[in-house]
Amino acid sequence: MKKWITGFAVLILGVVNIFSAQVASADSVDDIRQQQEQKKEAIGSLQDKVANALEETSAMNEKIDALNSEISDTEANIDDKEVEITEQEKIVEARLEQASQRLQALQTNGMNNDIIMTILEAEDLSDLFSRTLTVLQLTDAGNQLIEEAQAEADKLAELKEELVTEKENLKADLALVSEEKATYDEKVSSLQALVKENQSELTQLETREADETARIETSRQAARAEAIKAAEEQRAANETVVSTSSSSDNSKSSSKVEAETNKGTKQSSPAKQSAKPAQSNSSTSGRTVQVSATGYSTQQANLSTHTATGIDLRVNPRVIAVDPSVIPLGSTVEIPGKGVYIAGDTGGAIKGNKIDIHFSTVSEAFAWGRKTITVKILN
Repeated sequence: MKKWITGFAVLILGVVNIFSAQVASADSVDDIRQQQEQKKEAIGSLQDKVANALEETSAMNEKIDALNSEISDTEANIDDKEVEITEQEKIVEARLEQASQRLQALQTNGMNNDIIMTILEAEDLSDLFSRTLTVLQLTDAGNQLIEEAQAEADKLAELKEELVTEKENLKADLALVSEEKATYDEKVSSLQALVKENQSELTQLETREADETARIETSRQAARAEAIKAAEEQRAANETVVSTSSSSDNSKSSSKVEAETNKGTKQSSPAKQSAKPAQSNSSTSGRTVQVSATGYSTQQANLSTHTATGIDLRVNPRVIAVDPSVIPLGSTVEIPGKGVYIAGDTGGAIKGNKIDIHFSTVSEAFAWGRKTITVKILN
């Protein structure tokens, strides 16, 4: 009776240990998942800020292009005005030269006397006024042309100065916008660095979750195996007690002996049958297999997020697809350089010594590609 109680207590203790380990580990996994959600929210917020900063930078680039275009147009206008000013200055110089030559001609050929005689020969006052006005217009015509040419030159020079001032103002605006753009470029770079850092931390958390999940599964299976082993040992001990009790009653009745013997045979048979799977598990555990391993990700198009055994790859990405005849489903398998994975999926193209390794991102899967490796089946 005490042995039955002891066996029952061992079994209960094993179940309690399994349950306690699952509860404690579940709390740990939940904490990791909560941290993952916080990281995802932080990454989303940072990505929004990066998008806004990039929009501002784009607007500044357009403004810089417009200012550069205006500066180029202004510089072209300045060049044109300089050409016009040079041409106008040549006209002024030519007219000054003509006036100088004209004055010299008047002084040398005695035209002053002719002009005076023309005025004095006027018949009346009206004729005198008309002749005088004509002479004044003829002698003053050159001066007016010179003044007009000089006025045009001065106007062109003034326009040039205005264009130069406008160009300097545009350059000042360009410098301010360029400085502001540099600030936003630095901001974008800083935000992208933060995004990369948070994505790296998120990847670490996902790896921690996968490792913790694998550890939970390994611990759970180990605890269950221990509990089953204890129960089997206790059952075998109880069967021994029943067999001994049956032998002691042989002297009372041969029919009872036969009944007890048959009963003992029936009860010992399940023990032998239950021992066979344990022997099978021990032969599989620790075995190494050389396989062709291909990387894939559930984020690739048209791929399911759940495996053939019901594992959600978004929650537990550390899963490999196997040929169950080579690596049993539910086994924990150690991948060199990657850690422990669960054999939790199958595939039509996975036959023989082939496996598919799931990665959280497509870039990680592509980086792995296809390799020939040796894996170890842990249990």
